Amino acid sequence: MDSWLQKNSVVRVVALILAFVMWLFVVNEQNPQDMRTILVTPEIRNMPPGLVLAEDIKPVSVKLRGRRNDLYATGASEIGLFIDLTDAGEGDGIYPIQTVTMPDNLQLVHISPRETTVKLEAIIQKQLPVELVKRGSPATSYAAGEPVLSPVQVLVEGPRSRVASANRAIVRLDLEDAKDNIQVSVPVQILDNKGAPAAEGLRIKPEVIEVTLPVARLPAKIVSVRPQVTGEPAEGFQVGQITVEPSTIIVSGPAAMLAEVTSVSTLPLDISGANSTQTGDLRIALPQDVKAEIERAKVTVTIEPRTIQRTLDNIAVTVRDLGSDLEGETNPKNTKVTVSGVYQIVNQLTSANVVAYVSAQDLAAGEHELPVRLVLPDGVRQVGIDPAQVQVIIREAVAATE
Repeated sequence: MDSWLQKNSVVRVVALILAFVMWLFVVNEQNPQDMRTILVTPEIRNMPPGLVLAEDIKPVSVKLRGRRNDLYATGASEIGLFIDLTDAGEGDGIYPIQTVTMPDNLQLVHISPRETTVKLEAIIQKQLPVELVKRGSPATSYAAGEPVLSPVQVLVEGPRSRVASANRAIVRLDLEDAKDNIQVSVPVQILDNKGAPAAEGLRIKPEVIEVTLPVARLPAKIVSVRPQVTGEPAEGFQVGQITVEPSTIIVSGPAAMLAEVTSVSTLPLDISGANSTQTGDLRIALPQDVKAEIERAKVTVTIEPRTIQRTLDNIAVTVRDLGSDLEGETNPKNTKVTVSGVYQIVNQLTSANVVAYVSAQDLAAGEHELPVRLVLPDGVRQVGIDPAQVQVIIREAVAATE
């Protein structure tokens, strides 16, 4: 009986050992030993009064060994690293990275790098005057007075390099279409020397400025609008009628300035080389500090063919409507003709285009004073004939000899 029990106990021990070995095998297969690197940003401790970080601390690599499940269940927040800045001063310094906490089920292999450069800057202050930047304009016939800012300066505090970049302190105020006095609290914005927002990390005291701006209605009057035209139309064309719409506008401004304004002009409409009517939507030029409800006007310039006069000399005068047995001649034989019409036609006229004659209808042989008549091309008008009458000598025709 004792022998059987002894043998049974041995079997149990062997089974237990085999089970443990099997468990180790399964654990190593399913959750083996592994290594993992985690980026961790060290904590800053014992920062000296009056100093701040000029640059962010760079993370370091922490290499750990342990079971895979434990490694990947661990985050950067569970690893405690710090940099002790006791007795540190302004400027760059190299400091060791120290360990404060580490998960119990993991083994630290190494930290890289073991030390890091820390740049510290002193906290300084400077005062900046506050500038008011206006956007837009009050409503037509209204004007803004002198602004009042409270306070007129702000205190800028922060790291030395960032405070040094602070160049201007501004507050922005929207005046668009304002008709009433403005009283608002406006946040302060710090700009660098390029006009861009200054670096973050600055404290502004105070952060808002009280702005008061009076807005009042201006005197007004009605004045005429004068169209301005420059240039010359194409050859053979001329300017006809010039119109502007509207022909009058209401302007407003300081009383002393308005007293001197009797009319306003548009910007010029260029008609150089034009051979047809020209139209332009033009801005109205206003004196400084003078405003108008209507700021643009439509200018129309009618371009039409130019009419000219021209005199043609030595136009032969012929005798028409003679009886069948009569012949005649004029004295003088030529006349001078003055005509008018559009440039393109009259400028091309020659003597061949103008016919001058007298009519001898129903007249007998003898001497007669007859008016000179003209036949002109279409579009050409008679202005004058010199002489307007000529002597006509009519005689019986001489029969031709065989």
